[in-house]
Amino acid sequence: MYKRFNNDILNQLQDAPEGMKIGSTDVTSPTCADDIALLSQKENDAQILTNTVHEATKKDRFSINASKCELVNFRTTTKQLAIPTVKYNNTNIEVVSSAKHLGIERNATNTPDPPKPKLSKAEKEKLKAEEEARKAEEEAEARIKAEQEAKEQKQKEQEEEANRKKQENEEKKLRYKEMTDLNGLLYSNRDALQELHTERRKKAKWDRYMLCDGSPDPTNLGEINTYINLRLEDTAHDDVESVFKTSELDTALIQELEFLLEDTPPEEMPLEKKRQYEQTKEELQALIKKKMDAATFHLLEEATDRANPETFNLQFSSKSPDVCLSVWGNLSKNPRIKSFEFVEQGLTFEIPRVLCLSDCAIRVLDPKYDHYSPTCKSFYPRQKKKPEPIVEASEEQKEGEEKKEEEGQGDNAENEEAPEREPTDLLAALKELEEGPKDEDEEGEEKKEEVKEEEVVEYVDPPTPEPLEWEDFDEDEDVVDLRAHDILGGVFHFDLMTLPPQPNTLNKWVVTRLVDPPEIQYMDYVADYLSQIPKENTSPTQDQKRDEKPPIGITMKLPSDSLFSEEPVIARWDYKKRNWRQDGFSDLTYDEDNRIFSFKTGYFGMFALLQDSHLNMPFQSWELRPHKTNAAVLTIIAAIVEVEIEIKDALCCLSKPEDRPELDKIRNKWVTPKELTKLMKLAGINLFPAPDSSKYVSIQNKNALVTECAYEQMALLSSAIAFSWSKWNGEMETSDKVLFQGSEALEDEALLEDDWKVFLMTKKRAMKLQVTEFDETFSEDLAENTTFKSNLYNLMMSQCSEEAKERINGTSFQYVDCVEQILKATKVLSYS
Repeated sequence: MYKRFNNDILNQLQDAPEGMKIGSTDVTSPTCADDIALLSQKENDAQILTNTVHEATKKDRFSINASKCELVNFRTTTKQLAIPTVKYNNTNIEVVSSAKHLGIERNATNTPDPPKPKLSKAEKEKLKAEEEARKAEEEAEARIKAEQEAKEQKQKEQEEEANRKKQENEEKKLRYKEMTDLNGLLYSNRDALQELHTERRKKAKWDRYMLCDGSPDPTNLGEINTYINLRLEDTAHDDVESVFKTSELDTALIQELEFLLEDTPPEEMPLEKKRQYEQTKEELQALIKKKMDAATFHLLEEATDRANPETFNLQFSSKSPDVCLSVWGNLSKNPRIKSFEFVEQGLTFEIPRVLCLSDCAIRVLDPKYDHYSPTCKSFYPRQKKKPEPIVEASEEQKEGEEKKEEEGQGDNAENEEAPEREPTDLLAALKELEEGPKDEDEEGEEKKEEVKEEEVVEYVDPPTPEPLEWEDFDEDEDVVDLRAHDILGGVFHFDLMTLPPQPNTLNKWVVTRLVDPPEIQYMDYVADYLSQIPKENTSPTQDQKRDEKPPIGITMKLPSDSLFSEEPVIARWDYKKRNWRQDGFSDLTYDEDNRIFSFKTGYFGMFALLQDSHLNMPFQSWELRPHKTNAAVLTIIAAIVEVEIEIKDALCCLSKPEDRPELDKIRNKWVTPKELTKLMKLAGINLFPAPDSSKYVSIQNKNALVTECAYEQMALLSSAIAFSWSKWNGEMETSDKVLFQGSEALEDEALLEDDWKVFLMTKKRAMKLQVTEFDETFSEDLAENTTFKSNLYNLMMSQCSEEAKERINGTSFQYVDCVEQILKATKVLSYS
């Protein structure tokens, strides 16, 4: 009843003897904001408290209107008593049932109601009927409302489903169109490329047929067999110069066969013809070896005539583009000779005392080819073969299955004769009786909605190939795994041979003891520490010292055209088991600055220098940047070297590094991608993972189908769009998502960091992401104002400029194929 908070009046009311208490707590004057409620148990006390408030308003100079005050009467008795009267400033305060703004409301259970008159039986039944009718009406209304809401909800869900289906169908249509257009472009390029190569092969075949230089056709079995037989029978031209000259032709014929085996499509190369070419190649290789041995024997027979006038020993060296032959023959038997150097080959070897006193010769044959490794077990990747389970059912099982089938047929016949009655849904039947049969139009509309589904032809992706599994290397630890090592600089023969009898002059006669057959005889030499068990407390005699066979020390200068990025691995060829072995070597030293490698060996034979095949894998980064139309450069920063490969039209070349003289012969040499791959591997830069390289390198295990499609589409766009590695590609756990950076690049200059954008490519989508290389967390949110496309090609074409589109559309299919081959050979998306 008070309109302004006043602490003094509250204290005065609390101290008054009138009022009300609950236990020991005074509740006379509770407040609510600026209102006061006066509580009392007696009518007189309520009047006294009201007067106290009225006197306080006079002091406070504030007036309260009696009409704004309310009186709520509470009684705990059911007796009918007179309603009390309380006045404020001689004005009666209105009696009300509640004062909700103060939280006061009279409890109906405690307030007596006037007695109700008794109802008759008819009135009671009438009221009951009315109540039941009201409830039935409410239930009907609720049911109708629920049905209406359910219908509206169903209609809403159908509309949402229809919109979703429509959107999906639109996406399917768009994807089908985009993928069909892309495949049409790829297929047209492949058809043009296939036609070009077919014509090239036809022309090469015709040119070979019309060639009249006297060389045999290695594909013509009659010609090549005649050529080989005539060479074997011709012993009059077994001198070194003649053999070198004819061996060049033999090597060219072998290379021609190797090219045909690689270049000819499988459908044009029957298995029988393939075996014929391989056999011819092996026969030519055997012919080269036989003729080199014949030339060496011819040289040894003339050792006395060719003896050095100072040392009185045979010292011969001769070199051709394919091979270098050096021979030292011991004619003087000078025990003071400790070593000899072949200057032409940059190789120095020690000569033990036992050899200084014997009729022996040492040959160093250094060909630029390796005909032995392909015969090794570990040369080719070996895929694991999955066993195919063969389940053979026994006769008893077959009879049991036949009986079950007969029993099943009998049961089906009985079921057809006495079909089961379908259970009747009573609730649904009663509901149908109440609501009446469904309108035929509604049923027809529902059926139309169900039937009306647009048939969309969906693009079918090719199946993802299963990851291949490879067999483990199961040889002993001394055997070299050629899947993990590359031979650099070719192989070299370090052979110990018996010096044939030299001619002697007797009066006017020259007497020579003939050797039959006229072939070189190899001498057995195995270092003592490898062939004998040392005896304790024994000192060697003078004769034993003379017959000692210590390991042979060899110091060689590394081949000038091979880049060794680490200390070479030396291995020897095991002729019996046909593999390379690392045992039998000691005291290995490597002078990297002068490129000199030294070691000691307990064996003579064939040796090779090897290097880790995956030394430069995985790559640190890569970038494919366009120069202009049909020209680009691929930069790969590998683990040790940084390489640039220039691509122009159908050819490519290695342009960097420029500071390595070992690469001078192949640098800026324009060749096909396959030829460049071979040249770089032979030179010691292997950036081309093999099918089983994942066994030896920790890589990003990416979906093969996604990466293959990415390489194809990058090649199509590479005249105007630059691509680069992304750190997010390595942090993406799933293999179906490939990430890289991309940017339009029309100027022939390096791009800024802000120019690059991150792209995500999956089997069905390609999109530009909002995330950058400098963000700390990855997000697949799309970049602003962009949408996803079904492939990378359409995505880039929808975002690039008109000038970029002109470049891309003007790209030749030969250039696209060249870029695609380089990307697929380096596998930058998986090996970076």
